[in-house]
Amino acid sequence: MTQSIPVELAGFTDLFRDLEEYVVSLDRVLSRIGAGEDPHILLEYVVEYGLPARLARAREFVGDSLESVIGADALEEIAEQVEGYRDRK
Repeated sequence: MTQSIPVELAGFTDLFRDLEEYVVSLDRVLSRIGAGEDPHILLEYVVEYGLPARLARAREFVGDSLESVIGADALEEIAEQVEGYRDRK
């Protein structure tokens, strides 16, 4: 059975626009790094374009949309399944 999730069109459009930017920009940045440019340009992109805050807003939008259908407990279970960055020290 397939369920649908009602989402606000403006929020969904903003999310797609941001994802499009991230994919295109990261491809460009990583290509430049692969061609020998200083990897610091990746950090510059992340900081200058406010990626952490923008990704947090995207997560909130998707999470709120999911939660309205599957509930807070199921959403929390999904969140607990992620693998985050781990220090290599």
